Amino acid sequence: MSLYSMLLFLPVFLFTPWLETTRPAGGPHWFHAAQIPLEISLRGTACIFVCASTIAVLDLTELNAGLAALPIPRTLHHLLIQIAHQTAMLADESQRISTAVRIRGLPLGRVSKLRFLPAVPTIWLLRIMNRAERIGAAMDMRGFESTTSASRANISPADAGAMTTAMLMLGASIILRGLDVL
Repeated sequence: MSLYSMLLFLPVFLFTPWLETTRPAGGPHWFHAAQIPLEISLRGTACIFVCASTIAVLDLTELNAGLAALPIPRTLHHLLIQIAHQTAMLADESQRISTAVRIRGLPLGRVSKLRFLPAVPTIWLLRIMNRAERIGAAMDMRGFESTTSASRANISPADAGAMTTAMLMLGASIILRGLDVL
């Protein structure tokens, strides 16, 4: 996780020479300019570690129960559960891909592994797409139908408030952007 955080937030430090800050008397400019990217990096790294440790400790049913107890819109609850589920699924898929590639004889050098890395998202997509097609075919064979539809009766007041707030914020940002142009 530390390496991931470093790779994610190191480019933020590339903007340090162009940051304008008020320099106190006698202090070096670069030190005060580096405080902004350092703060962003430390907070981001802390968030990564908190999220990763939470997901590592909880399973999906516990996370679902915990999120259901929070007073958040149902849409956000479902979105967070879906993110956690997909992350776990991709991590498992990555492990299976790694095992398959190792069995097929990928050289053990770091350079060969780095050349293989850009192909991983394509392999993920193909394998997950094939799995989804197989699951869909199995559901069709067993007679499952997708008759569920979102009706207005299923929308809770919190969901309606969240959607209204999001639409109002979108409209306000469009209006403010238009005022900047004029």
